[in-house]
Amino acid sequence: MALAALLAFPVRASGQDAAPAMEQPPQAAAAENAASPASPAVPATEAPALEASRDAELIAAVAAKAPGLLADYIAVDTTNPPGNEIAGARFIASVLEAEGIETRIFESEPGRGNLYARLKGNGSKRPLILLSHIDVVPVDRKRWSHQPYGGTVEEDGRLYGRGALDAKGVGVVQLLGVVALKRLGRSLDRDVILLATADEETGGRLGAGWMVENHLELFEDAEFVLNEGGFILRSENMPLIYNVDAAEKGPCWFRIIASGTPGHGSRPASQTAVTRLIHALSTLLSWQRPLEVGPVVAGYFAAYAALDTEHARQLRQLGRSLEDEAFRSWFMQQPAWAALVSDTLAPNVLVGSVKTNIVPAQAMAEVDSRLLPGHSCDDFLAEVAKLVAGEHLRVEPTEVSFPSSQSPLDSELTMALERLAASDGEKAVVLPGLLSGFTDSHYFREKGMAAYGFVPLAISDRQRGSIHAPDENVGADELVAAVVRMVRLLEELGG
Repeated sequence: MALAALLAFPVRASGQDAAPAMEQPPQAAAAENAASPASPAVPATEAPALEASRDAELIAAVAAKAPGLLADYIAVDTTNPPGNEIAGARFIASVLEAEGIETRIFESEPGRGNLYARLKGNGSKRPLILLSHIDVVPVDRKRWSHQPYGGTVEEDGRLYGRGALDAKGVGVVQLLGVVALKRLGRSLDRDVILLATADEETGGRLGAGWMVENHLELFEDAEFVLNEGGFILRSENMPLIYNVDAAEKGPCWFRIIASGTPGHGSRPASQTAVTRLIHALSTLLSWQRPLEVGPVVAGYFAAYAALDTEHARQLRQLGRSLEDEAFRSWFMQQPAWAALVSDTLAPNVLVGSVKTNIVPAQAMAEVDSRLLPGHSCDDFLAEVAKLVAGEHLRVEPTEVSFPSSQSPLDSELTMALERLAASDGEKAVVLPGLLSGFTDSHYFREKGMAAYGFVPLAISDRQRGSIHAPDENVGADELVAAVVRMVRLLEELGG
């Protein structure tokens, strides 16, 4: 039987919980092969090359299933809220169980599913966790030119849908990496643990946080965590950049609540809840926070300087260069870079009146703030309160708040990534850095595990911009290549 058929997942059946199944189990294929006439003996000198060729063919066959599998996974709606991650967990479990890999599903609350599975190695090294999240953010369907949960590969070779990159695409790359290892039959030096969790998009309290709190015994022996975050960035006239997130900013989300006298819209008071809120937000947005270049960011741009000859001198000494007004203006015009050297504020949720002609008694804004390493959320909110709080305004923290976290820049995992980049068919460079957002990695760093954000998926800057935005997408060929890279990385780290 052809290797490609060994991992033939049929098209999704009707119903969201439907999941892929094996066309023929490996045992049946082995029996079929055993019943075939004996092949001519292969000379010993040709055996290693033949084995390598067969391994490559097997990995390629598994990787080729990535687009179809991701399409089916996207079609399982796990928008958070409400989540319904249990359907996604069952979907992943069916693939693993068809491969003979035992899985366990835990519900932190009804419908909030978390999946755990472990592929055994020889135990000479501590395990690696492959972490992804099942939930996705909501969509505004009117702004999408493709079906956000359609689960199809379009004519342009791209798969559009919510979660294509964040983070169902990540989950499929990790899942098929484990499937390929199982089929190769190799025993790595370390176990590979697959964790697919709930609730990451609202802080992970019912997902990774809950698993760490309630089932840490399942994976507390792990040495490394490989999570979402850094992708391989593909830019014109540039080498591939392996972005590795070794550190993350800390979220410090809060509300500003303004009050005033309610009444008719035709007779507003000189100050209302809404006008007070607008004034407070204007004050916040004009607040000039000092720029800071931490060691991780300084190292990132010192390495990036080799790729930007025009600004190489300034980038190698970024802290000093930002004192120059012209350079600072150029640097800060790039939001992704500006967020690495400053605390950020984004008022993203605004609530006022329920009707145009009603002056409300209360208006509220929810603000997404991300703090640099070493900055305290309590101290930051105290400063915010000094700026805007008063008799008719108050500042309240939300549940999403935790400190920045970091893992070592030099470790066995980062060295494995260096070797993977060196073996890439295209010129590539590894750049460890700071993630301006946050992921579930901090839960594991707090328990002594080194966690890194890296996905071996090459994407463009435009694709990266589709995360949490309309028409999120990934190329089918990019996805297949990512699975192949994932297998290589797992072998590098556990070989």
